[in-house]
Amino acid sequence: MKIKMKWSLENKFYVFSLCVIGICFITFFTSKAWMYDDNSIMQTPFHTEINGLDQTTLILNKWEYNPKRELMEVSITTKHTGSDQVKPTFSFVAKEKDSLESYPVEVVYKDEENMVVQVKKVPKDFRVIGLFVQEKRDQMIVENEMKATLMESSGTLDQDQNEIVYKAPKPKELVIAGDYRKIKINQNLETKDPIDYQTEQINREIKQVDKNLLALEKEQMPMQQKLISSIEKEIDTLEKTMEYQTEEEKQESMAEIIAKKEAIENAKKDQEESEQEAEKLKEKREKLYKKLESLRPDEEAKQIQIEKQNDQLESNNASKIDKKEVPKKSQSSWEKRKTNKQKSSDTKPD
Repeated sequence: MKIKMKWSLENKFYVFSLCVIGICFITFFTSKAWMYDDNSIMQTPFHTEINGLDQTTLILNKWEYNPKRELMEVSITTKHTGSDQVKPTFSFVAKEKDSLESYPVEVVYKDEENMVVQVKKVPKDFRVIGLFVQEKRDQMIVENEMKATLMESSGTLDQDQNEIVYKAPKPKELVIAGDYRKIKINQNLETKDPIDYQTEQINREIKQVDKNLLALEKEQMPMQQKLISSIEKEIDTLEKTMEYQTEEEKQESMAEIIAKKEAIENAKKDQEESEQEAEKLKEKREKLYKKLESLRPDEEAKQIQIEKQNDQLESNNASKIDKKEVPKKSQSSWEKRKTNKQKSSDTKPD
């Protein structure tokens, strides 16, 4: 009897031990899915210039992911900053960090300065995706550049070879990294029409223009005016105290006043430049709105018509309120039926 009880206890102990080991095993290998990830974030900064290519500076605008479709979308601005007369083209490869597997990449939108790239079949358990951007310069420009460089050298290494031999350099490449903790989850993400992408890009430009304009009008320009007013008060104080100063002190005060007046002139020039910049931004914003309207003229015309109708309704409502008109009590359905019945009986022949 004692042997059976002992055997039963040992079995329970073994089962309990196996359960604990199993729980620890599962916890260890799935902890990243539900526990805090203390690994350093490997996200390329948004809205910041990314250097590393020969002719182009990149800016990462947006990075979204739809887990249902396993679809990623990356929005990039390209600024041509090199000397090539022909702008380079780009190719893309997407890979998971520390993995040789690559995912399908497609450029779904492209204009003079913007590109939208989609990465497909990205699993839900991804951690860091690297988007490899390769800059491909015009072949003739590269060849002429290499020939000009080699022509300046003393000659070739082969004494029987008169023709200059050159090898084209490997295209420059950089990696834009997307960390799952910084990539925005968008359950509605899907491939849109080119006009929708263009609209999105224009709205982004308008938003940036508004941001810059706000910084000028609400921060920089008032600060410049405040500086001018402050210096003018200091000059006024110095001029009043000069009456009670010696000749030597007056000369020092005059020199200080002259310096402060020069500072005022410089501040006014800065203020004028800020005002001109503000006007340029307003003009640019107006152009962007016109460009936005030109994309969907029919829809814009409908929107304008709706706005006009709303304005007319508001005007009518306002006039009614001004006249203090009391609305007539509407008839109920029973009263309407009764009235109609009465009318029908009146029209019956005798």
